[in-house]
Amino acid sequence: MGSVSIAAKQHAERLIYRVAGLPVALSAAWAAGHAGDIGDPGLVDLIFASSYWHPAGASEWLELMFALVALPVALPLGALWFTVRNGPTVRRRGGKSLAKQVADQLRLYFTAGVLPPWYYVFSLHEDACRKRARSYLQRFETKPCIFPLLKGHRGSPLNDKAEFAEYCALHSIRCVETIMRIDGEVPKQVLPDRDLFIKRSKGRGGRGAERWDRVAPYTFQCPAGERHGLKTLLERLAERSRKGPLIVQPRLIAHRGLAGVCTGALPTVRLVTCLDERGRPEVIGAVFRMAIGENVTVDNLHAGGIAAAVQLDSGRLSRATNLGTDSRLGWLSAHPDTGARIEGRALPLWDEVKKFALDAHRAFTDRVVIGWDIAILDDGPILIEGNGNPDMDILQRFMRVGLRDHRFGELLTHHLRARAETLTSAFTLP
Repeated sequence: MGSVSIAAKQHAERLIYRVAGLPVALSAAWAAGHAGDIGDPGLVDLIFASSYWHPAGASEWLELMFALVALPVALPLGALWFTVRNGPTVRRRGGKSLAKQVADQLRLYFTAGVLPPWYYVFSLHEDACRKRARSYLQRFETKPCIFPLLKGHRGSPLNDKAEFAEYCALHSIRCVETIMRIDGEVPKQVLPDRDLFIKRSKGRGGRGAERWDRVAPYTFQCPAGERHGLKTLLERLAERSRKGPLIVQPRLIAHRGLAGVCTGALPTVRLVTCLDERGRPEVIGAVFRMAIGENVTVDNLHAGGIAAAVQLDSGRLSRATNLGTDSRLGWLSAHPDTGARIEGRALPLWDEVKKFALDAHRAFTDRVVIGWDIAILDDGPILIEGNGNPDMDILQRFMRVGLRDHRFGELLTHHLRARAETLTSAFTLP
């Protein structure tokens, strides 16, 4: 059942990407047919269009046909849904009417490929400017097309958390330890008598993560109050692992300087690095993620957390907010639960964190772009995960800048040009 559910979600995600990418793919195809050279700013779109109009296999052809058929219904319904959810808040704060917000969403979809959720994620309701909308890299461009192209063949392990931890240990990169892997059977190994963190070996978005605190010798309790001894906890985890392998890790405690913005879940820095023109890692951007409310297990934004952009030179934080599909929270200068200051707070050990990420990328130079999840502990930074297909929405929302107009846009064009000759395309690449 678990694998079926994951496959269904992935299929639905690909269908959304097809609908979202249609105007960009049409525009790029038209530009390729009417101009000899559309220039560097259009290279991402041209490569995306090449992939879009050349589906691989019957399933992708069906997705493309579905996008064409579903668009007239899905787009207005999506605009209405997200306007009902966010429109009153936006109207109250900025005075833009609900009708104007719907009209903006429809116009920006056809001119910039922006679906209704991202109208609010990128705060495009503030000006509804097509030029600014086109400055953002969209998920339908990066995740199914651009990042896989940059990755090429399977290389250093990032998707499997257990393999990733082993690879980091082999290359002397400080990474959270994998104590145990559970895959359908009760392991013979004994759990350590300490606080534990459980997650899926190949999960994402913090889904399925569990926290078990040691409350007595070999007795563990989750935040909801469920309590188990060693034997029953292992049996419970083994049963759950039949839907997909789990890994057991020690639960880490954040640097004492971050205590004010911690509510139990470990806060992390999502820091993105990219190889420069000479193949050297470069820090592109960073955000600091925190849990709020009843979630005391993970800080992930998709699990309801908040984040703030990090100034790369100083490590100071901007105002914080959520992922943006629910506008009611707004932008916060202080943590909503603890009242601790967020805006202007300097992260501890920031220079060490940046150096740590750059050093880590040097062990993964077959990867052009990596999104690192780094925790800051009292004794220094530690790597939680690496993401070879990072969600660039996170940087763009909190940095409030489209990455096409950023240093990352220059590097992306450089690396795509180097790989453009490997594409089989009906278009002439610049």
